Amino acid sequence: MPKRVSIYERSGTVYVVTSHQTQAGFWVDDEGVEVLPGAQPVDVGNAVEAALARSREGVPTPPPSADLSAPLLAAAGVASWNTFAKVAKYVGVRQNGDAIKVTPYRNLGGKDGFDPMQDKAISLPAGDTGLAATLVRALEIAE
Repeated sequence: MPKRVSIYERSGTVYVVTSHQTQAGFWVDDEGVEVLPGAQPVDVGNAVEAALARSREGVPTPPPSADLSAPLLAAAGVASWNTFAKVAKYVGVRQNGDAIKVTPYRNLGGKDGFDPMQDKAISLPAGDTGLAATLVRALEIAE
């Protein structure tokens, strides 16, 4: 079963968001956002491992009118995606079976979103003790 987690860093705070695959096949973020102000690498690693464990498939497809970014924006204390994205870094984490791929992204702004830096992606086996360090390194690389 594929699993996904989104990590955002904004103004020294890390936000970890579990993603779920809908019955229609696309991914949506969970309403729960783990907020880690001044997070240490071990904290980020633990939060991502827990989020991967929660990621699931087959969740109900939300209606087109659903504001899927609302929980993240509320956790960050901002009113709009543009405000959040202006200064955010993003790292995507995907797990397929025993393989985890950590991909830093380039911030293209609130309108254009984030672009994956595939050439900087790091793959490692699930359960690797270096996951926390890999996540922190990916956040450093993200633009």
